[in-house]
Amino acid sequence: MTKMTRRKSELLAEIEKYPPLSIYQLAAHTGRNYRRVFDHVKELAGAGLLHIRPDVCNGRRVSMVESIAWQRLQWLDEMFAFKAEINATQ
Repeated sequence: MTKMTRRKSELLAEIEKYPPLSIYQLAAHTGRNYRRVFDHVKELAGAGLLHIRPDVCNGRRVSMVESIAWQRLQWLDEMFAFKAEINATQ
């Protein structure tokens, strides 16, 4: 189990405020060291408190960080769009 420090808690709160950000964007936004943010994000993801998904930005592979709540909202949007699609064809 990862120890929840004040810095990790603050980082998690920032992640929950914004749409998915890359780890680099998150470090720049919070004014923190990239490596420290990277380590904290990995620990928080390992504890199941956030989600990391691979993406491509400007031709480079990046790790996008999103809160679990954001991920669930996207899933619900996809489900409602799918349901609307089915209803439109009936």
